[in-house]
Order: sequence, then C-alpha cells, then structure tokens
Amino acid sequence: MKKYLVWIILVIGVLLIGVWWLTSYNNSSPNESSIANDRDCPDFSTQKEAQAFFESNGGPARDPHRLDQDKDGIACETLP
Repeated sequence: MKKYLVWIILVIGVLLIGVWWLTSYNNSSPNESSIANDRDCPDFSTQKEAQAFFESNGGPARDPHRLDQDKDGIACETLP
C-alpha cells in the first residue's frame, strides 16, 4: 500500500512540474502584440542602441526579437 502511495505522489509531482514548465514556456513565446511591435536590427542606428533594447527585453536569456542570431549575448553585431 505504501509503495502505491509513493508512486501516486511521485506521478502527481511530475505532472505538476510539467504543467508549470509548459505554462512558463508558453508565456515566454511572443504574443500577438509583441509580433506587431517586432524589432529587427535595421530598426536601430547603432549596435549600442540595439544592445540596450535587447537587454531590456530579456536578452540574452530571452530573445523574442531574434536580435542575437548566434546566441553569444551580443545583439546586431553588424551595426556600427
């Protein structure tokens, strides 16, 4: 009986973690409003300006605007 109870608790815990992870992942995806306001490297005059925007919008942990294509933490490296 104890063995089944442990398995049930374990399964419930794994399911709760899975639900939490899926909802966290879903919230990090761009939504319709952020897609409408999508910024690309040509929208910035300098790399410094793009970097500031990148960092204020979650980069490098999150990059919803895809400003850091090579994932090195530096946005729009080709800008002056």
